[in-house]
Amino acid sequence: MSSKQIRSVFVITLVVVVCWLTVPLWGGGEDTAPSVPQAPPAFDAEQAFRSTEEFVTQNPMRLLGSLEARQATGYLQGVLQHLGYAVSFSHFDALVAGRRQAGRNIVAFRAGSSPGIIAVAAHYDTARTTVQGVADNGAAVGVLLELARVFSISPPQHSLLILASDGGEWSLSGAADIAANYPGSRNFMAVLTLDGVSVGELAGLRLDTEGQISGYTPPWLRGLAFRAAGAQGVPVLTPSGFREYFQHALALARTEQGPFLKAGIPAINLGSESADPTHAKRIYHSSQDTIANLKAESLRKYGTAAERILRAMDGLGAVPAGSMKSFAWKDDAFVSGWAATVLHVLAFLPFFAMVAFGWARCRRSLHAGTVLRESIFFLAWLVPFFLMFSLILLFRLLRFLPLSGLYPAPLKDSVLESPAWGLMTGVLAGALVIGVGLHFLARYLTRGQPRTFDASRTLLMTFLLIVVVLALLYNTYWAVTFLAFPALLWGAIGRGRSVGGRIAGALMILAAGFTFYIMAVFAASSLDAGWRLLWYATLALSSGMLQWQGYFLAASATVLGLRFLSLQFSNSEVV
Repeated sequence: MSSKQIRSVFVITLVVVVCWLTVPLWGGGEDTAPSVPQAPPAFDAEQAFRSTEEFVTQNPMRLLGSLEARQATGYLQGVLQHLGYAVSFSHFDALVAGRRQAGRNIVAFRAGSSPGIIAVAAHYDTARTTVQGVADNGAAVGVLLELARVFSISPPQHSLLILASDGGEWSLSGAADIAANYPGSRNFMAVLTLDGVSVGELAGLRLDTEGQISGYTPPWLRGLAFRAAGAQGVPVLTPSGFREYFQHALALARTEQGPFLKAGIPAINLGSESADPTHAKRIYHSSQDTIANLKAESLRKYGTAAERILRAMDGLGAVPAGSMKSFAWKDDAFVSGWAATVLHVLAFLPFFAMVAFGWARCRRSLHAGTVLRESIFFLAWLVPFFLMFSLILLFRLLRFLPLSGLYPAPLKDSVLESPAWGLMTGVLAGALVIGVGLHFLARYLTRGQPRTFDASRTLLMTFLLIVVVLALLYNTYWAVTFLAFPALLWGAIGRGRSVGGRIAGALMILAAGFTFYIMAVFAASSLDAGWRLLWYATLALSSGMLQWQGYFLAASATVLGLRFLSLQFSNSEVV
């Protein structure tokens, strides 16, 4: 770029930075959270503890589709009917370890004086590796039963749905069935899901707000839950800032608010954090997750917060206006959805300018031969990614890959702990061989075609522009997270005049993907997966947990990054 063009890009970048820094001033979302009732809660922690103990000791193995799970539903039905609720079942199909199983939800209903429905849900099933499953999620079932007792004595004004869902460990399938098929789902005002009462001492409460592939808890419900949960002086952890940004980008819910948000129903999950996270992580999904680790005081803090949230929900006259696209930049301070979208488009404005300047500078050297050359190489390098995706789906169809629902399996399950490295090596090796062959075929087909560095780079930037536009249409948070830095750096880096300069340029091209590297390391750490993350990703892609649109956008960006890298060491003329 000329010095004038560089100054223009710098000014545009400066304007974009100012917009991002000042967005709370011009794009702040309205906080419409209602006030929290001040009446003392009636939640009885000792009763909740007894309910939990009785439930998990009588029904220690509650795997979806098992006889023990059916017996657990009988126990829950009896308790809820005794409390005066109208109890029914809803059934659904789910895949567990490659076998189709019938799941069963317990739906307990109490009509109110208002047509709207508030709901509270907790999944009762366990992972295959768990005995009793107190932290996940027997204790939450105990809290659910105690809340049912409290509200049977002091009924809410709205209709109340008590949901003990199945399949929480497998695809969140029970909650998804209710969100999609419950006859009164259109009347849901808000849903509170309970998942994760910490073992030992409770260090804080946690609010989970991401949807399952789409949707996010609206600001009014987040503000309501944040204030209600914090009313008793317990720290409340809620996503904001970078953590929230990455959650918007990936949209992978691990708790049951996810399916409700995907269906457009306002929902939020109440979880908690242990004062001894190492111990909590060790017993999670293990035979040690028993009633011996549970403290009544932790149940009191958790259950009281849940009651306060439900009371606040019941105080709503109607569902407040609020977008699921708003972004929390700190605690319950929000940026509106439209402002976030504007920021995401503005983030690529310097790159749009660089593409325009590139075409203005190279318009005479950009001709059909150059376009054909770069198009052939782009497609040749993209085919191996398409082949890998096709093979993954084929192997799933042939049952060489484990079959399941949205999620491959619960953490610590043998499906995840025993990767099929041979199969994965075969897929990668096959794609690599095809890729090398197509590369040399592309070189043969484009032999003799004129090559200039600036023209090739401008075309690659144009291809990247198309990918950016598609990514913005797919998920603006995803687009900025994974493509903003590559777009800015790849468009600005020229080719060094010396070997050292070219190596430095290549390193900068590779460094542009640092957000992807960070996300991969964070995911591997949080899942305790290490290199098994590749296996997790393979299963997630085969099951739909990772969407094919995101995969091909990422693959296209990777191919373009490799082409930018190759330009650093090509023999094309520098103009």
